[in-house]
Amino acid sequence: MELEECIKDNFDDSLRDFIRSDEYTRLKQQEDRLLSYLQAGLSDIQKQQLGAYLDAATEVHSALASEAYVHGVVEGIALREKVTAK
Repeated sequence: MELEECIKDNFDDSLRDFIRSDEYTRLKQQEDRLLSYLQAGLSDIQKQQLGAYLDAATEVHSALASEAYVHGVVEGIALREKVTAK
């Protein structure tokens, strides 16, 4: 398995503590409330369109976060090796 694949496989494990935190729970509840308020004024078709948009946006942001995480870990490893080699 490549280093990048291994890092990506561990991404969720690395975030597990945050996902279980009170801060994340509070933010998620706030997001859910705002979405409910927004959906209350929409037709069924508009709700489906909004859901499709949110799914696509989530996919894009998740990919960005994953890539940023991988690059951060790889750069951190490279920096550590550079520092310890001196």
